[in-house]
Order: sequence, then structure tokens, then C-alpha cells
Amino acid sequence: MHIAHQDQFAFYLTGRLSSGALEPIEGRGLLPAALAAYRDLAALRHDFPLVLTPGAPARSLSGLFDAALAGAGEGDAAERLRGHARRIERALRRLAAEGTAETLAAAWDAASDPLLTADPGLRESFDRLRLALPRDGALAGCDGKLAARLLAHEWAEQQRARTDRLRQTIGTLLTGLENILKADFAASPESRSPERLRAAIGSGLAASFDFDAMARLLAHAAPTGGLDDGRRRRIEWLLTVLRTQAFVPLSGHAATPYSFAFDGCEPALQAWRERQPAAAELARAIAMARLEVAGEYNEAKHDALFAGLGDGPAAQTAAIVPDYLVCVADHELTPDRAAMIVEALGAGLPFKLLVQTDDLLGGGGALAALGLPVRPIAATALSLSDVYVLQAGASQLFALLGRVQAGLAFDGPALFSVFSGTGPATAPLPPYLVSAAAVESRAFPAFAYDPGAGPDWASRFTLDANPQADRDWPLHALGWEDAAHHRQGETVAFTLVDFLAMDRRAAPHLARVAPEAWNGHLVPVAEAVAQSRPDPEGRVPCLFLADAEDGLHKVLAADALLREARRCLGRWHALQELGGINNSHAARQIAAARQEWERQAQPASPPVVAPPVVAPTATELPTPAEAAAEPEPVPDAAYIESARCSSCNECIRVNDRMFGYDANRQATIINPAAGPYRHLVEAAESCQVSVIHPGKPRDANEPGLEELLERAAPFL
Repeated sequence: MHIAHQDQFAFYLTGRLSSGALEPIEGRGLLPAALAAYRDLAALRHDFPLVLTPGAPARSLSGLFDAALAGAGEGDAAERLRGHARRIERALRRLAAEGTAETLAAAWDAASDPLLTADPGLRESFDRLRLALPRDGALAGCDGKLAARLLAHEWAEQQRARTDRLRQTIGTLLTGLENILKADFAASPESRSPERLRAAIGSGLAASFDFDAMARLLAHAAPTGGLDDGRRRRIEWLLTVLRTQAFVPLSGHAATPYSFAFDGCEPALQAWRERQPAAAELARAIAMARLEVAGEYNEAKHDALFAGLGDGPAAQTAAIVPDYLVCVADHELTPDRAAMIVEALGAGLPFKLLVQTDDLLGGGGALAALGLPVRPIAATALSLSDVYVLQAGASQLFALLGRVQAGLAFDGPALFSVFSGTGPATAPLPPYLVSAAAVESRAFPAFAYDPGAGPDWASRFTLDANPQADRDWPLHALGWEDAAHHRQGETVAFTLVDFLAMDRRAAPHLARVAPEAWNGHLVPVAEAVAQSRPDPEGRVPCLFLADAEDGLHKVLAADALLREARRCLGRWHALQELGGINNSHAARQIAAARQEWERQAQPASPPVVAPPVVAPTATELPTPAEAAAEPEPVPDAAYIESARCSSCNECIRVNDRMFGYDANRQATIINPAAGPYRHLVEAAESCQVSVIHPGKPRDANEPGLEELLERAAPFL
């Protein structure tokens, strides 16, 4: 084994540098090559920052500018306006990324002043654009505060509609109950006293009336009757409960309204328990008041019914009171606090819980701890079956705004698990980029579970927010120019190791390979992850990283990172099973159904008479070496190195009649004539471990054969 290769393989196994051909990556500012184009996010149009305007859903700054320019038309003036808009939009985005402006108005002034000083000709365009944008609104960048700010904004919009309905219901019932008492008072002797009559007439005509005589006259003419004492006391009690409740503010009533937003589960649960009797009393009062106002309250029946309700179950009062918004940081989740969250979710309390993760390594840097602080909460919430669950990166929150709103509007508990990407070990990379990379690499996969979306799991659970959710790892085309100025290209997978390469704590497990030491033993990380143990041929996993000047580097990954990647991939496969992607149970049933169909489709054949058995002579018997040797592949025939297959299903997706699995669940060509040569080439291109060799075409007249042979050349 060559010395350079020995050093590379030794680093892969031990994570220790022992050669000048391998260099540490600390301080080089390297990041995955697939992300190099997004290093300066402020220069790129994307979802952030958001503009949070009271009374309206969150909107992206880019979307607001697009709407402002929608009617610009065509021509030089329109193009000039669009160019000016891009300049002020970039300046606003950069200010939001730096966190130097909190509102759109302040950011506009700070961004436009230097631009106008340099070019006064921008003023007309800026004035026109400013009129088309919201006058107020907070700017929200993709940072550590985004998830809480966005959920609080959308939650406030949801609760405004809910509290308005409750306020209107209480107001209507108060008016109805007060009218009952007014009507009762109008029929009472007190309403016809001389003093009451004098107050009703007013001072202007007081000298013209004898109020004592009028009172005696009305006493004989007015009807008798009115409310009995029991009903009057009940209505007065209902009025007291409705006027003094603190769940929604009422005009003219001094009760201080409750707050329903909490930073922590303990204070939220404590508030819920303390308010539960009042909430039950309010629910009971509303139900009784409706009967009273409608004149349908029957003491003989309803007194016993409402007395037996007691404080009532939580679900009964949850429909009356506003929802609770609870924001929790995952690093604060002790076992007791995690148990509180599960208790709140399992009890069906009207809690909308945000659990935010800032650091996927749990703050300690132990690779084995990847993701553990947050995933048990999300997994437990899924198992409860009646909890709305959304897990996503902060970079996805605006794209998934509809699902955020659906979770907040869900009639029951909801859990939002969000990765912010603001861990100190990934700074100064933008949190947007880190959170997007976590989702891309399956380190923090996105999923949604909506119990109200349908009757079965398939309609409730989805993984569609993940890039290329049907693959193990997303694939991306990577192009570069070599030392001879020739364009090179390769399709690379974005794996967990690529994500960990963005974290300084993983640097000791990575080593840069000097260009002169690049050799055929370096294989992509995705290929190495597909194997369960170090490669017997001594091949070493590597990945592409880029520096600040977009120079390309090959970096070795130690086996410690690959072990984490395999664990991550196992968890991703489990999620795929839940989401109906590459589901093994469905695949087994389909295979059984296909076998049964093929068996029934087979034509009946006459019985075969076996020829007489003739023992071979000694000269015909194969030698032990010949018997043990594997059969040589037929020249120019397609074949698969089945022993190296990772069972990724890619070839079977291309043509499940041409490709299948053997007894070891490794791919093999079951019928090369079951499809065109194109399918063999496409399968070879999609194979993550490059074990499919398409051979030569069977049909010389197949369309596009020249192009197919060129594509097949690397795999022959």
C-alpha cells in the first residue's frame, strides 16, 4: 500500500494526523462546496427578512417588492424602477441581517439615505416604492428570535379572531340578561315611585306634574308580577361572572385580562391550573345565560345539570378560553420539564408549544448526542396521535407558513419543533444557511402531522418539505475548473458529514488532502456510509469543501463521523417508512402480488421427463479451485456487483422488471431484456455506490444510442 494511502486510511480509522500530506482544516474557513454560492446571503433574493405587520399575516420583503412592481409595466422607465428597487431591497436585506434596524420604517431611512446621497436620481423611484410598501411593520431576520417572533405574530392573529368571538358572545349575553332585569324592574313598584317618575321626566317639566298623584294612578293601572327571587339571583350571578371574567377584555369593565404567552412550560401549566376553576365557571355561565336569554331555562332540570358539572374537563373549557403560547429552548429541557410538555400535550390542553433547538450537538460536542435533546419530544408527540406536530428548520418557516397557521388554528395541542441554526460552533455562518443545511443533510428532517387532515396516517403525515425526500441524501451537481482550466463536474450527495463539516467541533475528525495526494482510493462519503464497515480495499471517504475564494478542497472524514452518518440515515429511513417512502411492508406486499400474478400468468407446460443421470468421469469433475471460482461475466453483458449493493432502490425505481433483489436483498439484473438500454444507463447513473455496469446495448437500433454509449462509458 502506498505511503500516502496508508496515512489516509490510518486517519480514516483513528482520526489522527500523521503525515504532511494531510492537514488540519481549522482556521481555513471551509464549508461544503454545495453551499459556497450562498455564503453571502444578503446579496441573494430569498424569503428573509420577513415583515410582521399587526393585523396581517407575515410577508417576505422580496414578496412585498414583487407586489409593488407588479404593475410597473414595460419599457425603460419600468426597467429603471426595477433596478432601483433591487438596490434598496439589497440594502434593506443587509441591514436586517446585521440586526441594525428593527422596523421597516427605520430600515428604509437607514438604507435610502446613503443611496440618495450618492445618487439623488433615485428619489422618485424610492418615493413610489415606499408608498406601495406597508407603512409600519417589524423586520424579522432568520435568527435565534425568528421562530418565537413569527409564532407570536401568527398566534396573535389567530387569537384576535377567537377572542373577538368570545367577547361578542359575552357582550350579547350581558345585554340580554340586563334587559331581563330592566324589564323586571319596569314592572316593579320601585320603578313607579314619585322619585323615579320625577327623574324620568327631568327638571324642565317637573313643575307641571303631581308625581305623587301619578304614582298612585300607576300603582292601580300597572300589571303585577316579575321575576321570582331565585331567577333574579341566578341572573345577577351570571352577570357578575361575565363582567368580572379575565379571559377577554370588556369595554367598561375593570378586570385585568390574563396573559396567555409564556416562556416555559412550568408557568404555563401553573397558570392553566389556577385558571381552570374560573374557566369552568365561565363555560357554565355562558351555557346558562344562553338558556336564560332564550327563556328556556328550567330550574327543575337545569339546576341539577349545571350543579353536577363541577369544574368540568379540560377539553370542555379549552373550547372557551384562548390558546396558550409556550416557547421553550431545548437546552433548558430537563427530564422533569420534558415530562411537563408531554403531560400538557397528552392532556389535550390548548397549548401551542414551540421547542427551539439552537445546537444539534447538545452544546457538549459529543457526536453521539446529535439531535437527542429535541427528537424524543417530537416523536412522543407523534405517538399521541391527536397532537398537531410540525418540525422544520427556521429557514423553512415562511415557506411552511400555511402549516404554521394550521397548527395554531388546530383545535387541540400543537408542537412546533424548530432548529434555528444559531449555535456558536457554526458562527459566523448565517443561521439561515445552517438551518437549511441541517434539513438538507437529514440531521434535522422536516415533517408535519395534522390529525385533522384525514382519516388515516397517509393523509396526516408528510415529509414533502425535505429536499429529494425519496433519496437517502439529496444529490447536487458540482462543477469546477481544474489546474489546466478544463471544466470538471460531479454529482455529489449532501450528507450528515457535510453538515458536520460546518461545525468547528467536528474539525478534528476532518483532514485536508494535498492535491498531489489525490488518488483513486478517495471515494465519496455517501458511498462509504452505505457500507457497514471499513472498505476491504482500503478506500477512504472524502468530501468537497470550498474556501472563502471558492477554491476546492478534498477533505477526509474519520470513521467517527461516518458512524454518526449511518445512525442519522437509519433514523431517516424510519421516517421514510412512516411517510410511505420506500416502505418495506408495501414493497413486500407488492413483490408477493407480482410473484402471484407472474405465477398465474405462466402458461401451463407439459410434464418434463428427466434424462437418466450419468455419473461424470474423473476427468469431467471440476478441480476445487474451479468449483470455488466465481463465474466470469459474459463480455459486453450488463451486470451488477451485488456484493457491494447498498439496497437503495434506485435501480428498481428505474425498471422493476429489469432489476430486483436477491436473497440477500442486494440488487441484481433479473431480466436484461425487460427494458431498453437507456434504463441500464439511467440505473448506473443513479446508483450511489456505482456498482451497475450497463455493458453494451442489445438493440443496435435503439434511439439515441450514441448519447447513451457516451453516458455509459464511465460505468463499463
